[in-house]
Amino acid sequence: MGRAWSVLITGGLVIDGSGAPGVPANVAVEGDRIAAVGPEVRGEAGLTLDAAGLAVTPGFIDAHSHSDFFLLDCPSAESKVRQGATTEVVGMCGFSPAPVPDGPDRTALERMAATLGAPLRTDWASFAGFLERLGTRPLGVNVVPFVGHGTLRLAAMGGAARTSAPAELHAMERLLEEAMEAGAFGFSTGLVYPPGAYADTDELVALARAMARHGGLYFSHVRGEAETLETAVSEAITVGERAGVGVQVAHVKAAGRENWHRLDRALALLDGAAALGLDVMADAYPYAAGSTTMVNLLPGWTQDGAVEALVRRLAEPATRARIVAECERAGDRWQTPSGVVGWDEVLVSTCSRRELEGLSLSDLARRQGRPAAEAMLDLLREEGGAVSMVRFNQSEDNVVKALCHPRVMIGSDSIALLAGPGPHAGRPHPRTYGTFPRVLGAYVRERKALPLETAVHKMTGMPAARLGLGRRGLVRPGYFADLALFDPAAVRDEATFVDPHRYPAGIPYVIVNGQVVVDRGRMRQVAAGRVCARGAG
Repeated sequence: MGRAWSVLITGGLVIDGSGAPGVPANVAVEGDRIAAVGPEVRGEAGLTLDAAGLAVTPGFIDAHSHSDFFLLDCPSAESKVRQGATTEVVGMCGFSPAPVPDGPDRTALERMAATLGAPLRTDWASFAGFLERLGTRPLGVNVVPFVGHGTLRLAAMGGAARTSAPAELHAMERLLEEAMEAGAFGFSTGLVYPPGAYADTDELVALARAMARHGGLYFSHVRGEAETLETAVSEAITVGERAGVGVQVAHVKAAGRENWHRLDRALALLDGAAALGLDVMADAYPYAAGSTTMVNLLPGWTQDGAVEALVRRLAEPATRARIVAECERAGDRWQTPSGVVGWDEVLVSTCSRRELEGLSLSDLARRQGRPAAEAMLDLLREEGGAVSMVRFNQSEDNVVKALCHPRVMIGSDSIALLAGPGPHAGRPHPRTYGTFPRVLGAYVRERKALPLETAVHKMTGMPAARLGLGRRGLVRPGYFADLALFDPAAVRDEATFVDPHRYPAGIPYVIVNGQVVVDRGRMRQVAAGRVCARGAG
């Protein structure tokens, strides 16, 4: 008789996250750790899971998410856990829920979060305070925190549309150091979003140097993903090279049909930097559409002074005329900071007027009998800027190129939500519910774009090594028991752009830190997740 285990998984194909081929093996879990792996592993167990016909892999690590703005209200992170995701990397694109500005600007972060659709209510001040607050919630996932450059700017200098003064830069460096000491893994930028867009390269290098001694990483939504893509990726590489830190290019893509050819050049820049010995990688999501706030369709100068100033400007006829003059192209195209879009390529994702969700801006214009630009500007003014959108601006061929590139891992660029019975507000991007099963179903099984073992590696061992997550990301004895069990022949995403609040199929079990969180396809409300501090795994 073998020893007794907490959980024993029998009869599965273990794909360990390293990229190696899968092997038939049993997996024993004791407490929060994997205790033994192999065909000979036997014994009594508090719970035995029959994994015949299933792949047993590490839990997926979402290398790029925005769930930190939602986890306080939705700590179970069910839309992620049901995908097999057990760890969320948060604080991306320059935005994190901390540190919080002092004085009259204290609510600036909450107002900014509202444009993301996040009901943020800050009862903390420091990054450490936010992590402590997050740790009190019954988390369903592990959380790997980054601090946002835009948030640092809000705390140090408000929404000022200029480069930082020496004292302001020093304040940001101090706040970044405090975040790193609290457990942040690095800082992120969103260089197409105010206020981060107002920073110059020297500011980014100075901040990266301030965190370098802590071993922090620089994750960047680069300064442009359209006609300036190559220059923007080069800037990110330069920051890493000058500061001596690792660089991650966020959701690497080429936006706009006229720029699709630029992706090859951007990926070549990653390869060239790596050939020189620089630590440069990227992440991508498996969709040809992205999602962000609709204010991102406007010129950066419109957002100087944050949301209130933007709303005031949108009520001024002269300012509206200037925006249209700068951006409108032939009436049906619109020049944005991240490329040209057509009105039919942009869908209203979430706003307070539920009847508008799912409409394109072309639909909105026809419904109102007025130009699309005017309809959009009025919508943003009426909603206080709090409108999110889905934007179809990418090439499916490029999606495959990015997913298959050896230096690219998988990140959803999404949030954590609940589905369940009843109506649900908004039409979020389906990546919120479908990123990881979509890779496994659509790109591995159906299109055969990449081998199963490679896809699993990009979701597990690769991001774990990238982040320095000790003892996560592999199915090996002594590692934390974060595990996903799925049927390679049946796993698939069910969420669509029309009906996004749908959980995937073919993932019957998910285990987080040794606790079964998804059991035969049903979510168990188990507080199994943890806030991971840098260096602690």
